[in-house]
Amino acid sequence: MHLLFNLILKNNSWVLIGIVFLTVVQIPCCREGIINPGNPVGNLNEPVISRSENNYSFQIDADKVSFLKTDSTLLHITETDVFITVTGYGGGTVQIRVIGESKLTLYQALIANNIDGKQATIINNIPASVSYHFQNFSGKFKIGLSKKLFTL
Repeated sequence: MHLLFNLILKNNSWVLIGIVFLTVVQIPCCREGIINPGNPVGNLNEPVISRSENNYSFQIDADKVSFLKTDSTLLHITETDVFITVTGYGGGTVQIRVIGESKLTLYQALIANNIDGKQATIINNIPASVSYHFQNFSGKFKIGLSKKLFTL
């Protein structure tokens, strides 16, 4: 058996060296803190923003985060549904303002608990931006603005 291994090693030493090299190079490249499947948010305390022609979303998995941010929606729709969810609430607050093109506040909310799909509708105004004020907030926060699907 030992003789067979030596024979393979002599004839295929470059292959063995290549395998060892690739193994050693790959180990340091492994990412720590891999995001669990089903977690669309991303890294802790780093917001993920998505924009399209008819949709805007902002989501964050926060741990005692505090910041002010105003973000452009790039939306051009006049009938908009607003959806807000908070899960795993651990403390703090989030103040949200949806601002129209004329700098008018179209919707606002102060969040300080879990919310399961709070909804509002903005009509006859274009939501140009969203202002966020996170104060020591912990939890998974998501807001979505999308084109109103049904008009009654």
